[in-house]
Amino acid sequence: MRSLVGSIIDKAPVPLSSAASRLTAGMGGSRNDAVGQLQAFGRVGTLFGIVDRLATGTSKVNWALYRKRGRNPGKGERTLVEKHAALDMWDKPNPFTSRQEFVEAYQQHQDLTGEGWWAVGRDPRFTLPLELWLIRPDRIAPVPHPTEFISGYVYRGPAGELIPLGLDEVILLKRPNPMDPYRGIGPVQSIMS
Repeated sequence: MRSLVGSIIDKAPVPLSSAASRLTAGMGGSRNDAVGQLQAFGRVGTLFGIVDRLATGTSKVNWALYRKRGRNPGKGERTLVEKHAALDMWDKPNPFTSRQEFVEAYQQHQDLTGEGWWAVGRDPRFTLPLELWLIRPDRIAPVPHPTEFISGYVYRGPAGELIPLGLDEVILLKRPNPMDPYRGIGPVQSIMS
C-alpha cells in the first residue's frame, strides 16, 4: 500500500522536535512529571539499565500476524499471514523509523511514564493508516468529553503550537492510572517521589 502512495506523506503528522529542543534536551530539573520521568532515563544509571534492558528485549520480539479459523480459534486453528499491508507498516512504521527502534522507544515511554502515544499518518484519499509516529507523552493530552469520555487530543509542538487531533489520529497504550482515567502511570513515578 505504501508503494502506491509513494512519498506523499513522508513526514510526521505533527512536529516532533525543534532545533531548540535538541539543544536543551536533558537540561531540566528533577521533576516528577512526564518530562522529569523521561529525563531521568539519561540521568540515573540504574534506571537507564533497567529500562534499556526491558525496551531492548521487547523490541527483539519476532512479531507475527495470524488469521483465525473456525468459531473458537485455539492454538491450532490459526494461519500465519506472511504478506499484508499491516505487516509492511509494522516493519517500517514511517520512513525514518524501523520496527525495532519504534518498539524500543515505545517501551521506554511505557516504562518511564506509563504511556505510549502513537500518531497515525494517513493520506486523505485513503482510510487505512499508512504510517505510525511515536509521540512524547509530555506533548499530548486527551480532551475530555462530558458524555463520550474523550472528544479528541491536543498535541503541543516543540514551538508551543497547539494541534488538535481526532480520535482516529491517535493511539494510546497505557498502564491504567487509578487516579486519572485519561492518563497512564508508570513505575518511575513511585521511585521519583
